[in-house]
Amino acid sequence: MSNEITMPKLSDTMEEGKILRWLKRSGDKVARGEALAEVETDKADMVLESFEEGVLDQIKLNEGESAQVGAVIATMKPAGAKESKADAKSQPADAMENPGTEAQATSEAPPKPVAIKPKVLEKKESPKKSIAPAAVVTDGSAGDLHVHPAMSANLSAAPTAIAAPPARPEPATPPPDDGDGHKLRASPLARRAAEEAGVDLAHVRGTGPDGRVTKRDIDNFIREQQLFKFRRLVSPREGAPGSREELSAMRKTIAKRMALSKREIPHFYVTVEVAMEDAVRLKDSLEATELFEETVTYNDIIVKACALALGRYPRINASYEDEGIVIHPNVNIGVAVAVEDGLILPVIRECERLSLLEISRAAHRLVAKSSRGGFTSDELSGATFSISNMGMLGVEHFAAVIVPPQAAILAVSAIKDRPVVRNGQLAVGKTMMITGSFDHRIVDGVVAGRFLSELKRFLENPASLLL
Repeated sequence: MSNEITMPKLSDTMEEGKILRWLKRSGDKVARGEALAEVETDKADMVLESFEEGVLDQIKLNEGESAQVGAVIATMKPAGAKESKADAKSQPADAMENPGTEAQATSEAPPKPVAIKPKVLEKKESPKKSIAPAAVVTDGSAGDLHVHPAMSANLSAAPTAIAAPPARPEPATPPPDDGDGHKLRASPLARRAAEEAGVDLAHVRGTGPDGRVTKRDIDNFIREQQLFKFRRLVSPREGAPGSREELSAMRKTIAKRMALSKREIPHFYVTVEVAMEDAVRLKDSLEATELFEETVTYNDIIVKACALALGRYPRINASYEDEGIVIHPNVNIGVAVAVEDGLILPVIRECERLSLLEISRAAHRLVAKSSRGGFTSDELSGATFSISNMGMLGVEHFAAVIVPPQAAILAVSAIKDRPVVRNGQLAVGKTMMITGSFDHRIVDGVVAGRFLSELKRFLENPASLLL
């Protein structure tokens, strides 16, 4: 008896998916959690992993072909099941050589669906493809990279080029060496973080005693790699003038949702200037005292402040659905991450319950995943509020586009030295411009202004974020 494998719904807007590549062939054994195929969706390229053990029986959807959600794409037998004569006759002779060959399914009882789970693929570099420059979510300085946002196309999407996630290094019993016979010294936390992020410890410069690699060194190394990738993203690309490029599935989704957002949602914008001297001092103090293993970034501080402000103004943490307003019970904040052909929107869930340290840890996990791939569909959906930060580009002011069906998105600009007036005297202060884009069907100007004032109050008094 065979079990059916159906095309899963991997995103809230997905109607069909395309098989990009079968990773298993007919007759191959499949372990629980093992990858079966790569599927292109409207948001991302996903790896389908099996929750069941068995043998891949018949492949019903060829590579390059598409099927509606719920359609049968393959069947799988229980492990150890014997092949019947009818099955052997119905199986094409070249099925093992060509996994895309269709085979007619035969079973004695109605098949049952096989559970599979999605995993987002990491994107390959495509140097010949011209793209629009992407922005990066940072903490206002080039040396404090956190996560990457898009310019104003803040939509939940993901890369569409295919690349298998790099294999994680197997933990070795003896400490690794640096190639010259010298043993690498690293803390247990650093080793675990390096293994999770797929980082070779030999490439990380240790700042601990006797060159010991710390968790902080791993975090800094990951941010440097993200910065390097970003510089390659925004560097000029080759492209023939007058040429035409077909849109990827992700770009099509971005184009569709951008047009929908601007057409359907009545945007209005509110901007405030925030004094960031105390926030800068807090971050520097936390880093100097090393109270936290992770480096707390400005973006972590902004996420925490937004969570507190949204708790006091829950109407901002809402959606317009079916001519009604749904106020969400939890604050799930999405931080836009730029990729070569667009962006994805990984989500930090239940921020209202998290401390600043817990938000920092969650953000670091997302940064590590963005560097190697491996987001799940759950991590890319369910945001109730979004943040787009272009501080790294030195942008002084911009407005972002709301991600439907959310009520608002916050655009964060660079922290800059600007002239300020204190006690009637002109001085130089570190300030940051933040702009909220709001859905006027849900939020009125007065509520939006009060929300930003509350957010400004938390950012200018950052000690409250540690409580």
